[in-house]
Amino acid sequence: MVNLEENSTIISETTKLVKDISSLFLSEKFSDVTLILDNERFFAHKVILAARSSYFADLLYDGKQEIEQSELTISLDTSPDAFRSVLQFLYTGSITISPSDFDPTLDLTSLAHRCSLTDFEYAIANQIKSVLSLKNICSTLNTANLYELVEIRDACHSFADRHALEIIDKDCFQGLSQKSLIKVLERDTFFAPELEIFKRVAQWCQKNNDVDGLLVKCVRLSWLSVVEIVSIVWPSKLVDCEDLLQAIAEAVEVKPRKSKCRAKLLSGVNVATSEHKAVVTTGRRNIKELLSGNRNISLHADHDITTTEKNGITIKFGYPLVINHIHMMLWDGGVRFYQYYIEVSTDEKNWKMVVDYRQYACRSVQNLYFEKVITQYIRVVGTHNSAHNEFHLVFFEAYFKDEIPKIVNDIVCPITNVATKDKKAMVVEGVNGAALLDGITSNYGNYTHHVIGSGSIIVQLAQPFMLSSMKLLLWNNDSRFYKYYIEVSINKSEWTMIADHRNEENKSWQIIHFSERPIVFIRITGTGASAGTGNALHLLHFECPVSDEVPIYK
Repeated sequence: MVNLEENSTIISETTKLVKDISSLFLSEKFSDVTLILDNERFFAHKVILAARSSYFADLLYDGKQEIEQSELTISLDTSPDAFRSVLQFLYTGSITISPSDFDPTLDLTSLAHRCSLTDFEYAIANQIKSVLSLKNICSTLNTANLYELVEIRDACHSFADRHALEIIDKDCFQGLSQKSLIKVLERDTFFAPELEIFKRVAQWCQKNNDVDGLLVKCVRLSWLSVVEIVSIVWPSKLVDCEDLLQAIAEAVEVKPRKSKCRAKLLSGVNVATSEHKAVVTTGRRNIKELLSGNRNISLHADHDITTTEKNGITIKFGYPLVINHIHMMLWDGGVRFYQYYIEVSTDEKNWKMVVDYRQYACRSVQNLYFEKVITQYIRVVGTHNSAHNEFHLVFFEAYFKDEIPKIVNDIVCPITNVATKDKKAMVVEGVNGAALLDGITSNYGNYTHHVIGSGSIIVQLAQPFMLSSMKLLLWNNDSRFYKYYIEVSINKSEWTMIADHRNEENKSWQIIHFSERPIVFIRITGTGASAGTGNALHLLHFECPVSDEVPIYK
């Protein structure tokens, strides 16, 4: 490293350097090796190729010793045009790709992968992903599987999921290799009628060799009817008798199904709508309004909490779907709270619980996340209402999200403040509670308080959150101090102390850390205050979790 003195001048000839090296592309000048591919000869320079590509470094240098041959035959399964383009990129650092020249571009991608040109491969892969179509999906997926081009393969799988019905109805299905078809059919989200999949697989097997019967085994026979198995699958002679009997036993539910049903995955789309044939099948009152996008609490649906059989509000979709997020609203016209759980099912017989809030107090809008599941039925069952024996639901939405927050035991671990009006948090005890959650920290005439020795300040979050920190601002426009402690609860009945500052003179900002736990209610109780406070605890701001360690508010 050269240490430059103060006022030193940096002289740069980067542009000329690139130009000089670029001029050596396919030039015989200074060439010390000739590369031969399909009888075409390419003049090259060992040091440039080895410096730019680990593939050529290994090819041209045996260990650390330069090979002596002046001519090398390249054993790459590629075209001379693609090879020339890679050399051009190594010498010049750039190349022009035409979206219309799809096959050459695909060939170039696999070659870049084999030559360990990661950035080059990534750039071409993005170009290919942008022009995927039913015309090129087969060749692209076959190439991606042949050369383990993971990023392109994943893009092809997502495309195949979105166009499953079209793919099985087109000749492109017959153009897929066995490996490509197996990987597609193994996906739960390749959503098409299983009978149609079997018919296309049977056609593929007539023209190709299904080695070891691996492709046929990807058909989920137990999701066919017994009539379909006997009249269509059995005559094909593609499935042995033992597997046929097993499929029939699973189809009639004598044995549990070993395979999942296929489901449609629609990323970021609310599937609880009439467009996706969603209907409310159980519940009372305004059940038709539940999926309409209505936000009017007077038009809520409900069910009787005391009913022990067939209770709850059930939503049925027109076909199986993949979801991992539910957005819904509980009636929030007052301070009441609810407890509930949510189950999903593909057959309305076997149910799986995805959200269990039977011990947590919840109100208003609920943003619920869980590991992705396949479902055709969702059942929301209320178990408690702090006001009476009815469970009220105003609207309901269901989604699949590509990214979801961290979850512990059905509970979201937030990274941003959830004690806000936008997140439907509210102050349920304390004077002038609205001031505490408005985000304003400089209005000393607008604060939340309680008289010491009488009550507390209680914040209620909309739903349980996994928290380990909180921050509050004590009224700080002079030198006054306060003493206080903080307790938390999930149901407003059982409380746990997480901060005890009763023996300290506390001023201004307070940052609290504690072991992570589910929290719905936060109770802040003042126990002492200096003169001039009116013997009351005054709070200007509260948030959880802590947005930043050092307070940024003035």
